[in-house]
Amino acid sequence: MKADLKLNKQFWWPLSGIVLATLASINPFYQPRVTLNMGIAAWFVDLALVLVFSARPRLAPIAAFSAGLFLVVPCFLWESPLARGLLMCCMAFPLAVAALPLFGAPNANFRERLVFVFTWLGTRVVTRRSRTFDRAALLHLFTATIVFTAAMVSVKAVVAAGPWLLVRWLAGGIMIMAVAEMITAGHNLLTALLGLRAPALMQSPHLSKSIGEFWTKRWNPAASALLFQTLFFQPLARRGPALGLWAAFFASAVAHVMIPYMALGKLPISLVCGAFFLVQPLLIVAERRMNLRHWPLSAARAWTLGALTIVSPLFVEPILQILEPSWGPSDGVLLPTLVILGFVLGVNLFFALGSLAARPELQPRAAALEPQAF
Repeated sequence: MKADLKLNKQFWWPLSGIVLATLASINPFYQPRVTLNMGIAAWFVDLALVLVFSARPRLAPIAAFSAGLFLVVPCFLWESPLARGLLMCCMAFPLAVAALPLFGAPNANFRERLVFVFTWLGTRVVTRRSRTFDRAALLHLFTATIVFTAAMVSVKAVVAAGPWLLVRWLAGGIMIMAVAEMITAGHNLLTALLGLRAPALMQSPHLSKSIGEFWTKRWNPAASALLFQTLFFQPLARRGPALGLWAAFFASAVAHVMIPYMALGKLPISLVCGAFFLVQPLLIVAERRMNLRHWPLSAARAWTLGALTIVSPLFVEPILQILEPSWGPSDGVLLPTLVILGFVLGVNLFFALGSLAARPELQPRAAALEPQAF
């Protein structure tokens, strides 16, 4: 019981920072104009403060508080919606590094806390291997990038009205799945170069055999393991798996309302994005009743992609509205492709270097740092 109370007290630090950042972002009396260079510099300052404060267990809550405060920076970024959205995603990484170890043993040292974070609260393993150049991963990355560019060209070529909306949403969905493949391939390429086997941010989501597998194992399983399962599903699933399932997706819906709203400042389209995640529990319940796991592999994958395609406009349209102001003229594809590719490689490099810095040889001890009850 004392451990639970202590964890709750520590958790108020990042939550307080996030609340203050939210209040500052909606303050109508002070709206500073933050340039992109200032935003990038703020991210490096944020990360440096987190690393310095997190080195001492007693200062770790302060690191989480400051990382929460820095979430206000993208809200004042005087740039395109895409730039604000990407910077907000980047600002979430130092917050995760600072806040997630609060769920582990309070006296863990800095290395052990890094292991705890980059093994996703001790649920995954990072191991060393010989360094290699993965040609298959490079080809995979190249192919996914070409598919992304071709899908973007298709989106640009059609009008966002009438029956052409179906083409727009289909091409936009392919574009988003191509980014997932770019992240999958980028992870494989970079971890091979660094001589690591580490958990991946994406694992070819288009190969999912069910909606449940899509969300827990293939599409951003880090968010599932680090956040939604830990904070929402597991505590409430004790009262019933359905309650935990709905709680996790409701939290995801709220997060995906906030990001488009911060980027676009449009509440209706942001609520549409959140609605996409509220549909997912219905699909998961439906496939369980259909005994999907007994279906042939091809049929299970067809169901998964088909169901997601039907509801995908709820997610695709907000994403396209975030991207469109930033990707230039209708015949320009090089710059937006390079921006997305750079972001994909940068995110993968951050997690790969974090896994390397965590020193895999410490994992047996860090794996014992079970998350405390929330």
